[in-house]
Amino acid sequence: MLNKTLTSFLVITLLFFLSLTGCDTTADRELLRAEKALDVALDYNADAYASDDYVAAEELLVEAAELANDNRIQEARMAAIKCKLRAEDATRKAKERHAIMQNEMDRLGR
Repeated sequence: MLNKTLTSFLVITLLFFLSLTGCDTTADRELLRAEKALDVALDYNADAYASDDYVAAEELLVEAAELANDNRIQEARMAAIKCKLRAEDATRKAKERHAIMQNEMDRLGR
């Protein structure tokens, strides 16, 4: 599982490379949106509460970065969009599971 720092480094490095090669900026924007969605998911502990979705989103971000690096811009954009959606699902599930756990702890008086 990638951590937040490594994910950020990967995307920043990729965006720097893309800016040097003059690639389509729409892929850059989608990669940034995907990274931000992963950061939000991590803020809600999605890596613990919705680990399957969070890990899948991380893998999609890596895939998107690799595709962009190979100048397969449209495929990179699609992978980044899928990453963002998966990270948003992870965030939603993490919020729901955290609320359930909190309610259960309140019910038990902890």
